[in-house]
Order: sequence, then C-alpha cells, then structure tokens
Amino acid sequence: MKLRHLLKLAFLLFLCNCQDKKVTGFEITLDSKNETDTIYISELITDKPITKIHKNNETKTILLDKPTFALIHSKDKEYLTILVPNKKLNISFLSDVSLTTKNISDSLANYLWKSTTSTFLTKTNYKDSIPILGEKFREEREKEINKHTNQLSPEITEVLNYQNMARIYSLLFFWGRTNKGYSPNDSYFNFIEKIPEPSEALKSLPVIYLYKYEIEYLREHPVIESIPHFLQFIEKKTENKDLSDFLKATYIKSLIDGPSNWRRHEKLFNTVVLKEILNSEKNNTYQYIIEKTTSDFFALQKGEPAYFFQAEDRFGNNFNLENLKGKVIFIDTWATWCGPCIAHRPQVIKFAEKYKDNDDVAILMVSVDSDKDKWLTFLEKENNEFGYNLYIENGMQTTFGSSYNIKSIPRYILIGKDGNIINSNMNEPSLATENEIEKALAKNY
Repeated sequence: MKLRHLLKLAFLLFLCNCQDKKVTGFEITLDSKNETDTIYISELITDKPITKIHKNNETKTILLDKPTFALIHSKDKEYLTILVPNKKLNISFLSDVSLTTKNISDSLANYLWKSTTSTFLTKTNYKDSIPILGEKFREEREKEINKHTNQLSPEITEVLNYQNMARIYSLLFFWGRTNKGYSPNDSYFNFIEKIPEPSEALKSLPVIYLYKYEIEYLREHPVIESIPHFLQFIEKKTENKDLSDFLKATYIKSLIDGPSNWRRHEKLFNTVVLKEILNSEKNNTYQYIIEKTTSDFFALQKGEPAYFFQAEDRFGNNFNLENLKGKVIFIDTWATWCGPCIAHRPQVIKFAEKYKDNDDVAILMVSVDSDKDKWLTFLEKENNEFGYNLYIENGMQTTFGSSYNIKSIPRYILIGKDGNIINSNMNEPSLATENEIEKALAKNY
C-alpha cells in the first residue's frame, strides 16, 4: 500500500511539473505602408529559420522557450533583434527603407553591431596598448547600455553586455590572429583572461571562445595535433554539455564555411577527418548545424559532377565551362583584393605556361571581383598571355559561388576529363598540385 501511494504521489508531482512548464512566445507584426519583400527571421549564428512574414499588418505568434538573438532580413536589408517570450515585435520601414522594430533592446543591439569598427586600432603604434583601448571602447558602450537598464530585463541586459564584450574581443582576435599573426604566447593575447566563463549568452557570438581556446591550446601544445584533439579540448574547457556541443558544432561549421579563419587547422581537415567527426558528434545536441553545413561539403567531393558555370573573358566574350568537357580543368578562384591569391598567382601562371600547348588541359583563373575595371587594369599590368582569364561579378555571391561552396578565396578546384570533380578544395598551388594534374591526365575513362 505504501508503495502504491508513493507511486501515485510521484505521478501527481510529475503532472504538476509538466503543467508548470509553459512555453510562451513572441508576437510579430509587419507594419508597413509600402510594397515590400518577404521579411525573414532566423537565428543569427546558426541561420536556423524562425518564421517569415510578407503581408502588411499581418500578425503572427511564434512559440519561444528561451531568449534568442536573431536577424530580421529582407532581400537587401538586415536588422538585429533579441527575441524573448511575450515580446511584441513590430517590424516597420523607416523613410530610408531600412528596417526597424522601434524597440530599445533591438536599437542597442544594432548600435553595438554598427559601432564595432577598427578605428581605435589605429590610435597607437604599440600592440599591447590595443587591448587597453578596446577595453575603454567597451566601457564607453557599456555606459550607453546602462542608461536604459530600467527599461530592460536582466536577461536582455546580460545579452547586450555580452555582445558589447564579444564584438570588441572578436575584433582584437582578428587583429592579432589574422592581420598580424602574433604568436599565441605573445602578451598581446593576455586579454583572454578577461573573457568570463561560458554562459548561455555565448550563443549570440560564440567565436571568441573558440579563438580563446585556440590560444590556450597552443600555449600548452606547439601545434594543433588534430581536429578531434581540438574538439576534445573544447569539451575539457566547457563544463556545460549544451554549450560544449554548441561550440563544437560552431567550430565544425566554421572550418567548412571559413577555413581562412583557421589557418593552423585547415590542413588537418579533409573528408576522412570530417567523417570521423560526424561519427563522434552523432549525439551532439546541435547536430542540425553540422548536417546543414556538411551536406554542401560532401556534395562537392571527389566524383561529383562539376557545375558548368558561365563567365566572360577580358574581351567581353561569353565563356561556358561545358565547352571544356573532356579536358583536365584547374580553376583558380581569386580577386584583385585578395593578398594570398596574388601571392600564389605566379605559380598558377607557371601551370598555364607549361600546359599552353596541351589540348587536354585548361588552366582557368576566375576573378570574383565586384569591380570589372579593377580586374581589367590588373590584367593589363600583369600582361600574362597564358591560360583563361575569366570574370564573374561578385562571384562568391552567385550560383557559381554557392554551387562550389566558395566561402573564402583563394580556392583551387580540379576537374577530371569526365566532367567530375577530383578535388574541390585543393591546397595552394605547388609541385603536389602539378602531380595531381598529371595523374588526372594519365587516367583513362
């Protein structure tokens, strides 16, 4: 009898707990007197769709169980928003056709976004002074947030303060890691000690923790030993499993989408490693982030049909890749503003000169510049007569860019005589690249 009563009591307590868990939501309204494109709302970091709205004065209620940092966007406009349960989100257009919600927390989020510039980096010639100036910049913006704390909930204030800090530190990391290439042991990076323990707020801008962990890892190890080993380091440093899963998924996504941000890692990353990661992360809470990114990655691996794109040559003539089917095709995707592209270009031209009389090989140099005149001026100064010089305006944002999953340049692609991809993401041009071209030439189909 006692056992029966205990079970009954436990069941009643379970029901009570279930009834107490209320999933609330936010209300969204499009308030515009103008014709407009569909308005989309998606999670900022993961790109996960939340909802869309396209009729004036249309109102929707969307379920939401936790605060979410999101992006409101149309075809050519963007605006940040912090979504919380019971929030009324009135989206409208200003006189300049930019988006707004006329909400103080959203205004502050966009202020932090738009005011994060590199101007303070140029105010000193001493690298160790740059983090100090960054901290002063953070304090100035914190004062602006504090002016409105009586209008903000504690959870929104936490997100805004995190965004303020994270955007500054993200810029400091860019300056030290990417721009200057300082050693991880350099005192410049000592600002990582000020980055607090991970919290839910990191989901609004997680990259500073990944960069922080990279610095800490390399202060313990001379090099990145392997991608799985760095993933284990993320786990070790992040006690909360949910946050650890989120950081690992974000890291994998970033390795694929932006390999230029991970120069010490990218040469360790290939299809075999990715398959190993997918197996080890199959129970990751944020598997959907990994799957969405890797589906594009695997779609462009060895044996898949190449996308036959169109371009134009320096004389304005149309070019169609399909006309080169039957040849081994090497593609150099570059732009005049890309330093590494220019540095590697002499080697690509050597390939083009070597194979100039070989009808079975085509060396393509595809510019993705936004300014055609800059491309033409570069070619005129270079005075190179070898290979195919082609142009696709803003090519990374076109079907060419999406079909080849080009997120950064330079990007080197090798296509076989059968029109299938041999390698869609080769290392920089070298003797090894030339060997790959020769192997493709020798292959019989």
